[in-house]
Amino acid sequence: MAPSSVLARDLSAVRAHLDAAPETEALRPIGLGGVLLGPGVIDRVADVVNEIRRPDGDVVLFADNRPMFGGGAEVKASIELRLVEAGFNVRKVTVGGENARPRPDLDTIEAATRDSEGAAALVSVGSGTVVDVAKSVSAALGNVPHVAVQTAASVNGFSGDLTALVVGRVKHISCARWVDRLLIDTDIVAHAPAELNRSGFGDLLANYTAPADWMLANLVGQDDSYSAAAVELTRSHLDAIVERADGIHRGDREAIDELCAALTLSGISMGVAGHSAPGSGMEHTVAHLIEIATPPDERPPLHGATVGALSVLSALLWSRVRVQARGGRLHALRFPSAAEMEPRVRAAFADVDPSGQIGDACWEAYSPKLERWNNARPELEKLFEQWPAFDAQLEGLVGSPELIVGALRAVRAPVRLGQLGVRNETTEWALASCHMLRERFTVADLAFFMGMWETGDVHELLIAAARLGAGL
Repeated sequence: MAPSSVLARDLSAVRAHLDAAPETEALRPIGLGGVLLGPGVIDRVADVVNEIRRPDGDVVLFADNRPMFGGGAEVKASIELRLVEAGFNVRKVTVGGENARPRPDLDTIEAATRDSEGAAALVSVGSGTVVDVAKSVSAALGNVPHVAVQTAASVNGFSGDLTALVVGRVKHISCARWVDRLLIDTDIVAHAPAELNRSGFGDLLANYTAPADWMLANLVGQDDSYSAAAVELTRSHLDAIVERADGIHRGDREAIDELCAALTLSGISMGVAGHSAPGSGMEHTVAHLIEIATPPDERPPLHGATVGALSVLSALLWSRVRVQARGGRLHALRFPSAAEMEPRVRAAFADVDPSGQIGDACWEAYSPKLERWNNARPELEKLFEQWPAFDAQLEGLVGSPELIVGALRAVRAPVRLGQLGVRNETTEWALASCHMLRERFTVADLAFFMGMWETGDVHELLIAAARLGAGL
């Protein structure tokens, strides 16, 4: 089978789609140099490196310490052997400790940058964290060419230039550098642990709610970057992926190919948007808070698995907000002052961080959003007039909670947060506090300003989720 026709190496179809977007949609050009997607493409890794490398220096191989098997061979050792046999000097850089998961923080990136000085090319192999670190190192070293080898369909971040950097204990999404080539060998991905590919499937389910959050932010004057073309790109294969959920569970090659293609398109959509809004909304803010609340001696659940289960709750909240908005609740929006909200924001994070550093960071991010909301009060007090037309657009954009639950069950992924080891009190706190985490405006913000996102409202939402077999 040839590499997927969805993602030809020159990405011509994707570029043509984005080039057709209206000029009012200020999208960035695709910086991804090419994608090889299909079975056996790992055999071309040395040729790809030779094609893009600088004339002098070692090829630096980035990976963590976890073994990765695909079709019998250990993937990192197999790639290293191919590079050595092609005549390259290979220098290995281990991301993370001997037994720990790699952590994308400043110390890790600085150490990896020092260890990569003088590189002719970087080759990252493995998880989203490993590729994020390599993206940052590539940028820090003056745009050293970077080949990313994706070994599981676990997240959608491989194909864009965004990285998730942990500062203190708060995750920040920022732009680093696009990879020059992305290699996705579906033989390897199909042999990845099933929970990793289910995690990528869960990450994609956010596309049933996150684009609506982005469009909402545009409606209320919080974010003028909304792009229908970017949303169409990230949503273009979503329904087909859901239909193939059982095949993903079984490791069917064609289903895995479609999953990888959809994740790649989702990553590209975020890259051209310049931020993660096309695929990241309320569900991601709650997931990040769950990660923050996870004790240091415990591993948080897989990001995409958490996002998938939380997408059900986001869809439920969207349903409730739409009902209440149609019923007239937009006539009595709240406009709290900074003096009211600052202590509330700080108090929300005091238990997880008594030092106050997280509270400081969250208030710094939240306060501009609150200021924009209050400054737009004259327009927002007439929001009810715009809502019917907006609500009609949501009809084709927001997936139902029942659809998302069905998709998770079909792929055999966790539907409840408790199945992922998340404590009930952590889920309740993260839901109630998610709108105070960052600057991005989501459906949880609107629910709060509508007076329907207090502790009791969160409990009611979880009761509704329980009726679907979801939630806690």
